[in-house]
Amino acid sequence: MKSAVLTKEDYLKDWPAHYFDIKDINMRHACLKKYVEDHPEAEDEKKRLEIFEKRFGKREKKERADQFIKSFMMILISFRNNLNGLNINRREKDLKNELKKLCVLDREYDDILGKEWENLAEVYLMTCSTHSYRSTLFGFVTLKDDVVGDRMASEIDIVTRLAPKQIGLEKECLKLREAFVNTFISHIENGEEYWESYMSRHGED
Repeated sequence: MKSAVLTKEDYLKDWPAHYFDIKDINMRHACLKKYVEDHPEAEDEKKRLEIFEKRFGKREKKERADQFIKSFMMILISFRNNLNGLNINRREKDLKNELKKLCVLDREYDDILGKEWENLAEVYLMTCSTHSYRSTLFGFVTLKDDVVGDRMASEIDIVTRLAPKQIGLEKECLKLREAFVNTFISHIENGEEYWESYMSRHGED
């Protein structure tokens, strides 16, 4: 039996309770704009729209890039590969740019931004469930769950603490870190155990 196709009107009921349930990004944007149009006094939803458009852009496209996940990965890759060598000024400039794109810098934190970061963390964790992420040796060997858990914990720690710490922005990333850690612990089986194990070995890095 096919599930019913939900319309914009269906999603707008009890708004924004089902906001992140709208997987079609164009539909999510359309619903949000419609709500703001119908409720011009809803300041929180105007903030939500601003954050959405920072993350996915303003123009409707068949495939809309997620700038938040892109910035997360850019910080991770740059830290691991040290792409800019010893050029600390360039590294600082690039990291600040990615943190701005994540709305970490130059934006006051609020619950709406926090929820967006939690959704970002969920998206990141979904990418970690793929076979390519959970395997090695050209996909022939599947990693054990605790190894994968440690790998995810390491990546979260790099982006939300270790990389920002290099340029003195660790405190500015505390709320982003909180969103990722809480989502990791609540969404991953044995997540709290994996996180505590990782931090017991790397907490003072």
